[in-house]
Amino acid sequence: MKIEELIKELDPVSIIEFKNYLIENLSELCKTKNSNSKIISNHRDSNVICKHCNIRMSKNGKTKNRVQKYICSSCNYTCSETTDTIVSHSHLSFDVWRNVIDNLLDGFSIRRIAEENNVSIYTSFRLRHKVLLALKNYVKSVELKGNAQSDEKYFSINLKRTKAKNMPRYSKKRTSTKSPYRGISHHKVCTVSSIDDDDNLILEIVGLGRCTTEMLENALGSKVDKVNNLNADSASAYQKFCKNHNITLNAIPSGKHSNGNINISKINGVHSQLETWLSKFKGVSIRHLQEYLDWFVFIYSMKKKFSLNKLKTESYNTIVLDNNYIKANDIIKLQMPIDLNIAYAEYQHQS
Repeated sequence: MKIEELIKELDPVSIIEFKNYLIENLSELCKTKNSNSKIISNHRDSNVICKHCNIRMSKNGKTKNRVQKYICSSCNYTCSETTDTIVSHSHLSFDVWRNVIDNLLDGFSIRRIAEENNVSIYTSFRLRHKVLLALKNYVKSVELKGNAQSDEKYFSINLKRTKAKNMPRYSKKRTSTKSPYRGISHHKVCTVSSIDDDDNLILEIVGLGRCTTEMLENALGSKVDKVNNLNADSASAYQKFCKNHNITLNAIPSGKHSNGNINISKINGVHSQLETWLSKFKGVSIRHLQEYLDWFVFIYSMKKKFSLNKLKTESYNTIVLDNNYIKANDIIKLQMPIDLNIAYAEYQHQS
């Protein structure tokens, strides 16, 4: 029975008593160590399935923090309600996790998140990147349909916080001499960006240099089955891609933003919002750029789907209730989305 239905069964005096109880105890209820497991238990299917045997697991007592445990009668695999979730092995309460997710929706820095939640900078870093990595499941589920627009967004390679001994190139002296690689080159990170009429958004790093058909396939190939028309530039990559997927390409001549009623103004508007949003982070490392793009997609999508009073609750549910367990090593050992040996091949030859 939903809480709304339970409240309707109460008389006015009981409702007032219930309200006063919540006001007096809400803070403490949200700070208990098992507060996250209670939410997971109430919102998930009561049948816990063994991931090895694919059969229903039985209850197996509770932990010292009153978190329900389960055991498989076939293989003796054990788990708890929080296993494989982002809060697994975490001693932080619902109150902290909710605040961290709220802070991320507001675009707070790592230092600001640490101050807001009374945690260390290191913990703040891990929490933020755990949440950002968890968003990948949500972003991967996004599909385009109907009429869509697509374009590329190029980023310079940012090696922020890379130690000198791990740099793929030697340091360059500041000079007024123009770089031999101006415009789109293998020194630029290509991101395919697409959006449809229902505001389903995709931002995917695909490689270095000018976009190719193979890059489009990697980013959009599994997400355009329901697309009928695609507004994009007249590059051969889009022509081949649309032909392969039986999509009508509304091509815009090179160097122009529209062709009569055909335009890509919506996706260009997203690019402008993205630039403004990224600017407040004072540079994003290429290692973590895809996480930030997923972060932007998540915020953009959630704001389109939910009103402000439901936005943060739905965001918490999306992140915490899904199987999003992220190890600390997954953050530290995150792979580069591009091959730096290709990006800086000429520096290696000159060294």
